[in-house]
Amino acid sequence: MEINKRTEGMNGLKVTVMVYGRYKDIAGKETIQLDITEGDTLRDVINVFVKHYPITQKDKSRMIVTKNKMYTSYDTKVTEEDEITIAPPIVSGG
Repeated sequence: MEINKRTEGMNGLKVTVMVYGRYKDIAGKETIQLDITEGDTLRDVINVFVKHYPITQKDKSRMIVTKNKMYTSYDTKVTEEDEITIAPPIVSGG
Protein backbone atom coordinates (compact mmCIF):
# COMPACT_ATOMS: atom_id res chain seq x y z
CA MET A 1 0.00 0.00 0.00
CA GLU A 2 1.39 3.41 -0.90
CA ILE A 3 1.06 6.52 1.18
CA ASN A 4 0.88 9.86 -0.60
CA LYS A 5 2.70 12.77 1.04
CA ARG A 6 3.68 15.04 -1.84
CA THR A 7 4.12 18.76 -1.56
CA GLU A 8 3.25 20.90 -4.55
CA GLY A 9 6.41 22.07 -6.27
CA MET A 10 8.62 19.47 -4.57
CA ASN A 11 10.02 16.26 -6.02
CA GLY A 12 8.19 13.18 -4.80
CA LEU A 13 10.21 10.11 -3.85
CA LYS A 14 9.35 6.56 -2.94
CA VAL A 15 11.19 5.00 -0.05
CA THR A 16 11.11 1.28 0.74
CA VAL A 17 10.64 0.46 4.40
CA MET A 18 11.10 -2.96 5.99
CA VAL A 19 8.79 -3.44 8.98
CA TYR A 20 9.29 -6.01 11.72
CA GLY A 21 7.49 -7.54 14.67
CA ARG A 22 3.87 -6.56 15.12
CA TYR A 23 4.33 -3.78 12.53
CA LYS A 24 4.67 -6.50 9.90
CA ASP A 25 1.35 -7.93 11.10
CA ILE A 26 -0.28 -4.49 11.10
CA ALA A 27 0.96 -3.68 7.58
CA GLY A 28 0.16 -7.16 6.31
CA LYS A 29 3.57 -7.47 4.70
CA GLU A 30 7.27 -7.06 5.45
CA THR A 31 8.03 -4.33 2.91
CA ILE A 32 6.02 -1.18 2.29
CA GLN A 33 6.50 1.79 -0.04
CA LEU A 34 6.03 5.30 1.33
CA ASP A 35 5.77 8.48 -0.73
CA ILE A 36 7.97 11.18 0.73
CA THR A 37 9.24 14.54 -0.45
CA GLU A 38 12.82 15.33 -1.40
CA GLY A 39 14.62 16.56 1.72
CA ASP A 40 12.45 14.56 4.13
CA THR A 41 14.05 13.02 7.22
CA LEU A 42 13.63 9.78 9.14
CA ARG A 43 11.21 11.68 11.38
CA ASP A 44 9.07 12.43 8.30
CA VAL A 45 9.13 8.75 7.30
CA ILE A 46 7.97 7.81 10.81
CA ASN A 47 5.20 10.43 10.66
CA VAL A 48 3.95 9.07 7.32
CA PHE A 49 4.09 5.50 8.69
CA VAL A 50 2.11 6.46 11.81
CA LYS A 51 -0.41 8.44 9.76
CA HIS A 52 -1.13 5.37 7.68
CA TYR A 53 -1.03 2.92 10.62
CA PRO A 54 -2.49 5.00 13.51
CA ILE A 55 -2.38 2.04 15.90
CA THR A 56 1.40 2.59 16.02
CA GLN A 57 1.03 6.17 17.33
CA LYS A 58 1.67 5.14 20.96
CA ASP A 59 5.10 3.75 19.93
CA LYS A 60 6.13 6.77 17.86
CA SER A 61 8.83 8.10 20.19
CA ARG A 62 10.23 4.63 20.93
CA MET A 63 10.28 2.95 17.50
CA ILE A 64 13.52 1.27 16.51
CA VAL A 65 14.50 2.89 13.21
CA THR A 66 17.59 2.36 11.09
CA LYS A 67 18.89 3.85 7.87
CA ASN A 68 21.24 1.64 5.86
CA LYS A 69 21.57 -0.77 8.83
CA MET A 70 22.75 2.00 11.18
CA TYR A 71 21.01 3.81 14.02
CA THR A 72 21.00 7.51 13.24
CA SER A 73 19.30 10.76 14.19
CA TYR A 74 15.66 11.19 13.25
CA ASP A 75 16.80 14.43 11.60
CA THR A 76 18.88 12.51 9.01
CA LYS A 77 17.71 13.09 5.43
CA VAL A 78 16.38 10.12 3.46
CA THR A 79 16.72 9.26 -0.25
CA GLU A 80 15.08 6.59 -2.41
CA GLU A 81 18.27 4.53 -2.30
CA ASP A 82 18.28 4.26 1.51
CA GLU A 83 17.30 1.05 3.28
CA ILE A 84 14.94 2.01 6.10
CA THR A 85 13.72 -0.36 8.82
CA ILE A 86 11.09 0.25 11.47
CA ALA A 87 10.48 -2.09 14.40
CA PRO A 88 8.38 -1.76 17.55
CA PRO A 89 10.10 -0.92 20.84
CA ILE A 90 11.62 -3.77 22.81
CA VAL A 91 9.90 -4.31 26.14
CA SER A 92 11.58 -6.12 29.01
CA GLY A 93 9.66 -7.73 31.81
CA GLY A 94 12.57 -7.95 34.20
